[in-house]
Amino acid sequence: MNWTEQEVKATIEKIQAKASTDKKFREKVLSNPEQAIKEISGKDIPEDFKIKIVENAKGIDQTYVLPDFIGEELTDEDLDNVAGGMGRKCGSQCQGYGRCHCQGQAN
Repeated sequence: MNWTEQEVKATIEKIQAKASTDKKFREKVLSNPEQAIKEISGKDIPEDFKIKIVENAKGIDQTYVLPDFIGEELTDEDLDNVAGGMGRKCGSQCQGYGRCHCQGQAN
């Protein structure tokens, strides 16, 4: 079952509100987020979608999750895009910055 962006946002808001006042529900959110989400939204999340919910630690104002580590090596395209501060030099369409939109044209 597909989720709209609006459904995701509304479900998150409802979970946050309930978990801030209902200790049993809070424990469910932390131990079985899929079930807590279904309880609030009436919808299952896709089986291949993995979710982890953490609570903020005492004394910490905000917790953030870092993006996945992608490694230190740049691809050849990344290197082309940053070499000398310029990307491909192919003309006015992409102006030499970022990705080339002039594919098939002489660079």
